[in-house]
Amino acid sequence: MKKFKFDLSMAVYISALMLALGVFLPLTNIPIYGDVSYHRIAKIEAYLVVVFALAAPVMLFLNQTKRLFFAPLGIWIVLLFPALKSALTPKGSKGMFSGITDGASSVMGEFAARLFLNIANFEWGGLIFIAGLLVFTVACVLKALKK
Repeated sequence: MKKFKFDLSMAVYISALMLALGVFLPLTNIPIYGDVSYHRIAKIEAYLVVVFALAAPVMLFLNQTKRLFFAPLGIWIVLLFPALKSALTPKGSKGMFSGITDGASSVMGEFAARLFLNIANFEWGGLIFIAGLLVFTVACVLKALKK
């Protein structure tokens, strides 16, 4: 009987699938609004997360493991960009940086980042999304460093 071997590549594949599906599953429930998925409140950002999540298995298939850490980095930037933008922009300032980034993120994107950072009660889909995100990040970074 052959023993099943679970390695980092398998963790990348499974967590990428969890992430790609997790953006469409309910993260939390807001009483009046109902179930909230990341896709429902930030469509473009959700598709970017799916693209980055699916890029990692493609990189593994193409044996590009040194570049594997770009996938979780891209996802974290997409998820945290509106929060980082508002943290880096001084209150009441309309400088060059805020003018450039105002067009880059939508109101719903900022709402999605605030919601994502402040969820206290995750629904089952949110748990899949967060678990996939954490496992994906660790597996991709470890696999990239291992090569």
